[in-house]
Order: sequence, then C-alpha cells, then structure tokens
Amino acid sequence: MTSWRRTAVPGCPGRIWLALGVVAAVVAGDARPAEAGPNDRRLVVVVYPENTDGSPGTVGADHGIRSTFAAEPVEVRNEYVNTSGGIDPEVRRLQVAYLRQKYAGRKIELVIAVLSSALDFTLAHRADLFPGAPVVYCAVDEREIGKRRLPAGVIGVPTRVDFPATLQIARRLHPHARRVYVVAGASPFDTGWADEARRAFSPYEPELEFEYLVGLPMNDLLARVAALPDHSLIFYLHIFQDGTGKTFVPAEALELLAARANAPIYGRVDTHVGRGIVGGHVFTFEAEGRSAARLGLRILAGEKPGEMAAPGANESVDLFDGRQLRRWGIDERDLPPGSIVRFREPTFWGEYRWHVVSVLSLIAFEALLIAGLLAQRVRRRRSEAALRESEARFRLMADAAPVLVWVAGLDKGGTYFNRPWLEFTGRSPDLELGDGWVAGIHPDDRARCLNLYATCFDARKPFEMVYRLRRHDGEYRWVLDQGVPRFNPDGTFAGYVGACLDITDRRRTEDELRASQRELQALAGRLIEAQETERRRIARELHDDLSQGLALLSVELDIVARRPPASTAEVVGCLRGFSARVRDLSADVHELSHQLHPSKVEHLGLVASVQGLCHELGQHHGLTVTFADHDVPEAIPVPMALCLYRIAQEALQNVIKHADTDRARVELTGLPGELRLRVRDDGAGFDPAGRDGGLGLLGMRERLTLIGGQVVVDSRPGGGTRIDVRVPLPEPVAESKDESDGCPAEADLVTAGSAAEESS
Repeated sequence: MTSWRRTAVPGCPGRIWLALGVVAAVVAGDARPAEAGPNDRRLVVVVYPENTDGSPGTVGADHGIRSTFAAEPVEVRNEYVNTSGGIDPEVRRLQVAYLRQKYAGRKIELVIAVLSSALDFTLAHRADLFPGAPVVYCAVDEREIGKRRLPAGVIGVPTRVDFPATLQIARRLHPHARRVYVVAGASPFDTGWADEARRAFSPYEPELEFEYLVGLPMNDLLARVAALPDHSLIFYLHIFQDGTGKTFVPAEALELLAARANAPIYGRVDTHVGRGIVGGHVFTFEAEGRSAARLGLRILAGEKPGEMAAPGANESVDLFDGRQLRRWGIDERDLPPGSIVRFREPTFWGEYRWHVVSVLSLIAFEALLIAGLLAQRVRRRRSEAALRESEARFRLMADAAPVLVWVAGLDKGGTYFNRPWLEFTGRSPDLELGDGWVAGIHPDDRARCLNLYATCFDARKPFEMVYRLRRHDGEYRWVLDQGVPRFNPDGTFAGYVGACLDITDRRRTEDELRASQRELQALAGRLIEAQETERRRIARELHDDLSQGLALLSVELDIVARRPPASTAEVVGCLRGFSARVRDLSADVHELSHQLHPSKVEHLGLVASVQGLCHELGQHHGLTVTFADHDVPEAIPVPMALCLYRIAQEALQNVIKHADTDRARVELTGLPGELRLRVRDDGAGFDPAGRDGGLGLLGMRERLTLIGGQVVVDSRPGGGTRIDVRVPLPEPVAESKDESDGCPAEADLVTAGSAAEESS
C-alpha cells in the first residue's frame, strides 16, 4: 500500500521530499516491477483518501472488498492519495507521475474509489492513470452522486444517509429530550454534511431546539458537551479537522467527545458504534465494500457498466452499543424491531451462575465461619472474656456443622478441628494439631495433597482436593476438602479455614456405574462376535449339509429324468429314496430352526420344554439330568418362559463343557409372586469373581434385567456350582403369544441366545 504523507522537516519543503520519494520509486521501479503477481491474477486498484489511512471506516471497507474477492484470481492493491483541493499543483503532478510509473506495464482491470473525494481524484486522472479501466465508486452518498455527471464506465452502489431515522430512534428512546446538539468539524467535508443535517432536521425545529457545534476547537467543544443542560441529545457527524486546523480521525475524535459528554450521543456510521455513540440508523462500510466488490466481479466477468442496471442505494441498519445502552439506562426491548446490539456486557449471574450454584452452600458456611472469626478478633482486642465467649460460639457453630471443619495458622499447621472431625478420625485434638492431621491421610495420597496444600497456601489461593482419610475404625474414606484463605480486618493474612465432606458413597456409586458401563460395552462386543459366529455356523450348516444335499438330490432327479426306470417297481423305489432324502433334509431344517428359536416353549409350556431340554442334552452328551418341578403356574408369560428356558439351556451347556461331571439337577419352583429356577452340579466349580468367561453369566444377568429378575451364582473350585434364578410373576398373569410384546430379551437377543450355546 502507498500512503502520501507530507512530513514537515526544518529547511526542506514538502515538495522536495515528495520529489525524492518519486525518484526513489522510479529507480526502484526500473530495478524491480511493483510486486507483480502471477500472470493469471487480475489487478484491481482501490483508491482511498490519504487522511483515511488506518481509519475504522477504511478498515471495514477494505475487509468487505477483500473478503468478496478472496475466492477469485484477483490482486487487490490499495492506494492512499492526497485529495485535498488546496494541494500544490506540482505535488499533485508528482503524485500522478509516481502512480503512472508504479503501474507501468501492468493492466489495471478495475478501479474502486472509496468516498467522494477519492472518486473525484480518480475521475480527474483516469485518462493518465487508469486508461480504459471501469470505475466502481464505494461509500459515496446518493446526494453526492446527484451532483456529478459520471462518464461512461463508472458505476457504483450509492449510500443513503437517513438523518431523520436516527433522530426518530433517539426521540423514541429519550421521549423527554428537548435539545439536539449537532457536532461536526471544520473541514469542507465536515461543514458540507453539517449543512445537510440542517436541511434534514429543519422540519423538527418547532418541536426540538437544534444547536450546531460546527468548526469549534476541540478543547472548546469538549467543554461545551461536558456541561449540556438536562434532556439533551448529541448527534455526531464527524470531525476531520477542528477549528484550530488540527486533523483528527473521526472515530478517535468521537472517543474524546464521549469521555466528556453528559448526554447520549447518536451517529450515522457503523464504525462509530463501540467508540462512544449509543447507535442509530447507520450505514456500514463493510457492506459498502462488499457491494462495490460484487459489482466489480460482474464487470470482471464481462458485463459492461453502461449496460448494467443502476443499483439502488444500500439500506442502513439499526445498530447499537450494548455498553452505551446500559450506561444511559435504555432497555433493549424499546429498540426498533430487528435491531442489532453489539458489545453486550455479560452480567455476573450469566457468566458465573454455575460456579455460584455449585459452591453456594460452602460459601454460606464459610461466610459464617469468617464472620465468627472476625467477631472473635474484634472481641479479643476488647477483653479476654469476650474472646473466650467468641471462641466458644465459633466452636459451637463448627461442632454443630454437618461437615469436618479445620483451621490452619500462618505456619500451615492445624490450630482447630471441630467435633465431627475428631469423631470421624477417633483422635484427640492434641494428636491432630500442627502436622498431626497428616497422619490420617492415605500414604498414596499424602505427597500429592501436601504439595497442593503448600502451593495454594503460599499463593493465598483457595484450593480443592480429594484424598482418603482414615476413619476411627481404620477404614480409609474418600473426602472432598475445600479451603479458603482468611484475613484480618487490616488485610493481613491469618491462615486458612476449610471443610471436608465424605464422598465415599458417591465415588463408589460412580465406580460401580463405570464398571457397569464397561461390562455392558464388553457384553455388546461379545454379542456382536457371537452373532457373527452364529451366522458363520448357520452358513456352514446350510452350505455343507442342506445345500449339498439339495444339489445331490437335484443331480439324481436329473439323471432319472434323462434315463427313466424301465419298470414301475424301479420308479416306486426311486421315489421312495427321494422321499427319504427329502425327509432327512426337512429334519435338518427343523433342527436348525429349533436351535434358533425354541417354539416348543410357546406350544408346550415352560415345564415340558425344560424337561425335554434336560432329556435331549442327557441323551446327546451322556449326562444324567434330574428334573423336578413344584407348583409351577400353567400360565407363564412367553417372554419370561423364553428367558428361563435360555438360562437353563446356557447353564446345562456350561455343565457339559466345564463341570467335568456326569450328573446335574434342574428344579422349577413356583412361589407366591415369584418363580425360581435352580441348576446345580457337583463338578469342578470355578471362582465367580475371577472368571472372565464369554457371554454365559453376563448373558444371564442381562436377560433377567429385562424382566426384573435376579441371579445368584454360588461356586468354588472343586465344590460344584449352583445357579439360583428368581423372577417376579405379574398379577394377574396375562399370557401372550406375541413375542414382540414385552419381550425385549428374546426380540433383541434371539441370534445372540443361539450363539451363546456355542461361544459360552
């Protein structure tokens, strides 16, 4: 980027420095082209007035332009030129010569002129600097465009400044306002817009009193706005130059004004929001930049400016500063619908509410403790008697607290432990004071806790730590210990006070929950593995037995078809053979179907099904299974019957595979309100706590969980195994033939149940 700035140096006129700069640029240009990009990138030059370099409006417009061109093969170059009407002609000539030399040999595809003065400069020197390049103007008011006769190849999106809209918003938010002070600078640009404001506000003069603070020295202006009468408003235009000739960035001048003003300020530009104005119906420089860049993209794509429809003016937005709204007591609900509010300051509750809720009880208790300690300190200064009374009250309060309270002195040693603490540890105060309390911490936690305690103590910061503390019966209990520093009335550090809560049960519950989750995850993984195993087994059965048997039968039928038997007797013999083969295949299909889903449970009932299972397994595996039933209800819900059948099947499979015995016993017993299943053997046994196993025990528990049942496994190595299952019976018992009604155990684990027969 190039910025033309004249620096006053004693004994050297500005034009000499400018000439030297041009010569240096020309020499550099001879040696090296001006940062030429790749050949496929099209050059766009954006012209800004010199006095706007670094201003918020320029930054916003530049961001809008560059963000729109970002995805295109376009090189954007910014030029900041002196657009002052009083510039020395020789300086202007050198400036133009410099730009001509800078872009010599480069084709400028598009020129974007930001603000009216930059547009005037571009049009005045377009033939010399940008011959044939189309021009898009940006952030130029429609009134300014109306004053100019634009040549061919020039187009843009004009801005529309609506002074009355902002004034109406201000009156809506301040219904008691009676005076409006319009503030502008002394530059021609400032005074020109002040005249526009006079014309726009003239219809409101019978209702409001307007005073125009235009062209004042900055110090006088600050003194005026600091002493405005009540029910006043300030309408800020801009200050590029004050009455003394000193130049300003309008946003920075606004910050000076807002720091002294005793009345709310409204404006017309989005870059002034956040710099001191409450807000208003403003136009945004970034939106202007995006609009200009979008027109430029259309031109770069081949459209001719003269053939493009003249775009309408950009619409302004209602934009406000949340901090100023809060400063002047304005409720956001009073803003116009669709208003945008920036810079909202979060409330304390909104930012810290979870912290407050989580420690509210502890803070209240600690506040009581600190209040007691402070009262104790004050009474100590008055008399020893008052001190003893205060200490007694504090200890009474601490002893009544449902937490373990401790107090530490400046040497980090404990100076007091309340009664719940002493009852918890079972130790006397003499053993706990000083560093004695450390002996109760679990050895594995001691170093960590003492390091955190010492670090926070030295930094005078609150701390929270979890460790195991030995109870009077020798058991280590998990406690949450929170401590806060305490200070004397004069601000000096006095030590720490803290409280402990027994969180053992909570941690145990959390550990059990995590263990249950891990168990469920393991079960899910094993179920998936079992499903895949069962699918492979079924596929093997279908391929090796059924598929090959059907293929062989098809071949034999084909042979008979090609060479029919000669006699009727031979035909009958063949048909009988084929019938026997079909019966065998049908039996195989029936057996496979039975393995997948025991339909006899639904048709014969639980007792007959389990009895048949015992007989079937005994025959196939040489196992003597004794079955007995007592008072088993006839009407048992199908889901419950299927669940108990699967558990009996799983238990007997385990006896066959792992018990190393030839005898087992199965009992079904009906009791009031429940049904019991017991499977026991006198085999090898196992350790239930150490058995990792497959789906066996986990599958039993999961099935019973779905119907509200329980299982107890009693086994030890060499002592046999007993599995006791209890299932609650519903009242009244309603028999259902629909397996999907209330039967998640069978509906969800049909495949897994069959797979369990192999995998467990």
